[in-house]
Amino acid sequence: MNISFVLDVAIALIFIYLILSLLASEIQELLATVLQWRAAHLKKSIEIMLTGGEGTKNAHQVKEIVQELYDNPLIKNISQESKEGVEAWLRHLIRSIVIFGRKSHQITLKGNEPSYMPSETFATTLLERLNLPQLAQNMTVLNLQKMIKEEIILKIESYINDGNLQITEETRYTLKNEAESLKQRINNIRADFCSSKATLLTSVNRIRDELDSFIATSQLLAPSSVQNYATYEQTGDPEVPIFITQIKSLKNAIFYQGNPSYHNDHYNNTDELIRRLQPSLAQILELLVGEVKDKKSKVDRMSEAYKSFKEEFCNLDNNDEIYKAYQAIEQEIIKIRDRLPDSVRESFAALARRAQVNLKRAQAQEQAIAEEIHQFQTEIQVWFDRSMERASGVYKRNAKGVAFAIGFLLAIILNVDTFHIVNRLRTDSALRDMLVRNGELTTQACLGSSTNSGTLECFRQEVNQTIPLPIGRDETNLRQQAQESKNWLFPPMRSFLGWVVSGLAIAMGAPFWFELLGKIINVRNSGKPPAKISVHQSPQLPTLR
Repeated sequence: MNISFVLDVAIALIFIYLILSLLASEIQELLATVLQWRAAHLKKSIEIMLTGGEGTKNAHQVKEIVQELYDNPLIKNISQESKEGVEAWLRHLIRSIVIFGRKSHQITLKGNEPSYMPSETFATTLLERLNLPQLAQNMTVLNLQKMIKEEIILKIESYINDGNLQITEETRYTLKNEAESLKQRINNIRADFCSSKATLLTSVNRIRDELDSFIATSQLLAPSSVQNYATYEQTGDPEVPIFITQIKSLKNAIFYQGNPSYHNDHYNNTDELIRRLQPSLAQILELLVGEVKDKKSKVDRMSEAYKSFKEEFCNLDNNDEIYKAYQAIEQEIIKIRDRLPDSVRESFAALARRAQVNLKRAQAQEQAIAEEIHQFQTEIQVWFDRSMERASGVYKRNAKGVAFAIGFLLAIILNVDTFHIVNRLRTDSALRDMLVRNGELTTQACLGSSTNSGTLECFRQEVNQTIPLPIGRDETNLRQQAQESKNWLFPPMRSFLGWVVSGLAIAMGAPFWFELLGKIINVRNSGKPPAKISVHQSPQLPTLR
C-alpha cells in the first residue's frame, strides 16, 4: 500500500462526504427557514440579554417588553413578506406551521418575525420606552425651580426682613413690593421654560437680567450722591447700599462675571450653570433604577440617587412649585418602572455610566443631554452587538448538533456506512478512480470562486450526478455489508458505528470538506495544480450498475 493509493482513497471518501454534506446543508436550511429557527433564537437571545439570564424573576415582564418591541413599526418593517400570489399562500402555510410548533413553548412566534435586527434599530426602539428627553426636561425644571426659590427669592426676602438692616419701613415696604414683582417675573420665565417657549439658556439669561433690573430699581432708593450727605433723609435711605451689596453678591454667586481687574472680564459661568441645572444621563438613569424588588414583589433595595431624591422632596408642601415638579418626575419614573423591569433599568444605569466616561461633557450648553443620549444609544448598540455575537456562537453550536442529527438520519436512511465505503474504495479500483477523477475536475473548476457560497454552488453544477456511490439499500450493497460484518460478534453494530462516523463527517459541513479536498489533491499532485478542465469537457465516465 503506497501513499498514492492512500490519497486516492481519501480523495474519494472526502468527495462522497462533500456530496452528502451539501444535501444535509440544504435540508438544514429548509428546516431553519420553515421553522424560523433564526427568528426564534434571535427573540430568545434578546430576552436573555434584557433579563440578564434565563429563569430570572423578570422573565415574564421581559417577554412582554420584547413582544412590544417587535410590534414597533421600525422592527416590524424589517421582515418583508408577500401579500398575494403563491408566495403569500406559502407564507401563511409556514406561519401556521411555526405557530403550531411554538405555541406551547416559552417563545411564541407569529411567523413574521425577522431573523436579523440592526443594533441601531434595536437601540432606537428601546430608547422610545424611556422617554429620556421628557424626564431630563422635568428634572431641569425641578433644579431651576429649586435655584429660583432657595438661591434667589428666599435670600432676597431674608435680606429685606433682616432686622439688622436699618432701613425705614417705607423703604422696606417698597423693596418687598419690588421683590414680589421680581418673583412674579421670574416665575413667568420658569413657566415659559416649562412650556418649551424658551430654552434653558434663554431662561437663565432672562433671570440674570431681571436681577440686574431689580438692583437698578433698588439703587433708586439709595442716596443720590455724596454731596447730598446732609439731606440723606430726603433723597434716599443710607442703609440701601448695604442691601444692594448683598443682592450683587447673591447675583455674582449664581451668575459669575469676570472682573477687569483680574483680566478675565470676558469670562462668565453660564456653561457651568447650565450643566448644573441639566442632569447628566447617568444621574437620570440612576434615578430610574428606583426600587428594586425581589421575586415576592417586596422592595429588596433602593438606589442611592432615588432614595436621596425622595428624602429631599417628598415631604414638601403639596402646593409648593418644587413639590409639583417633584411629582411630575415621580410619575414619569413610575411609568418607566412599569414599562421596564429592574434588570433592564440597572443595565441601562451601568451603560449610562460607561457613556459618561466615554463622552466628555459637551461644551455646547443645552446640547449636552442630547449628545449624552446619542452616546448612550451607541453604548446600547455595542451591548446588543456583543450579546448577539455570543448568541451567534450559541446558535452555531446548536446548529452543529442539528447537523449531526440530520447527518446521522441521512446515514441511516441512505445506508451511508463509512466502514463499508472505505472497503469498497479499497477494493474497487474503477469506482475509486472515477470518484478521484471527478473530484479533481470539479475541485479545479471551482477553485476560482471568491466566496464559499459561490464555490459550493459551482460544485453543485459541476459534479457528475451520474456517478454511483457505494451507499444505499440495494441488494448488492446490503449483501456486501453483511459479508464484511460477519466476523463481528454483533454484526449490526458495525453498520451502526459506520452510520455514526458518517453522521459526524456530514456534520462537519461542505466548506470543510471542499477545502480539505483541495489540499489533498494538491498534495497528490506534488503541489502543482493541474490545468483547469471543465467537467463538461471530460470524457464520458462509465456508470457502474
